[in-house]
Amino acid sequence: HYDWGLRAVKSLLRQAGSLKRLEPESDENPVLCRALRDFNTSKITTLDMPIFLRLIKDLFPGCWPDPFSDPDFEKFCAEMSRKRGLQADPQFVIKTVGMLGILGVRHCMFIIGPSGCGKTQVWKTLMAALNARGEDGLWEQANPKAVTSDELYGTMSKTKEWKDGLIAVIFRNMSKEINGYKSSHQHKWVILDGDIDATWIESMNTVMDDNKVLTLVSNERIPFSPTMRMILEIQDMKHASPATVSRGGVLFINETDIGWKPEVESWR
Repeated sequence: HYDWGLRAVKSLLRQAGSLKRLEPESDENPVLCRALRDFNTSKITTLDMPIFLRLIKDLFPGCWPDPFSDPDFEKFCAEMSRKRGLQADPQFVIKTVGMLGILGVRHCMFIIGPSGCGKTQVWKTLMAALNARGEDGLWEQANPKAVTSDELYGTMSKTKEWKDGLIAVIFRNMSKEINGYKSSHQHKWVILDGDIDATWIESMNTVMDDNKVLTLVSNERIPFSPTMRMILEIQDMKHASPATVSRGGVLFINETDIGWKPEVESWR
């Protein structure tokens, strides 16, 4: 799931730009080192982490700035996880804050990890924390593998009658701000919780790249509004093409990141 292509470079530069604007007087080397290290650690697996950090140290000898942190929002996330009956595990909070960082520079992202590692709770806690901070938001969840490709996007009958699909309805509601969605909602998330395969994900390519438009068979084009985000919650990317991998940010949750202890503590 690693991608070091031009799209990754572009989002990295956007991240570095936002860090530079926060500290205009600082030298560019520490800013770039921080962006390169902190923005990519969320997608590196546990085994690859030492190798990745050594590579960064080789690129920036003698330069190792402190990680950029937002202690207020981290406290907020920890508080929200406790309110939701979860354990405020430090690693869980880091993943939640890291997800917000990815959503800031990418409109589409993958949350990857094995079953039971806390993927769903990460985005639910983040949405709850944003809502509690005064940023209204709504999410809509769908399983793309539970329906056929025609039921997902829509189909044209032999009599040229158009029948809407699941994703078409969700996207239209969010884009046109109808059926419960308002202009005051700062976060509108489409959660696709199901394995990736070529039959449905390839049709998403125009949504996931810079076009940000869903084109249907009926020739209708549904634009992605600036407040909309698409989050794919998956176990692995075995069946994803390199074109798909490069189009989204990645939050990788290792089995050991959150582990079994928080579950036992909650159960007790």
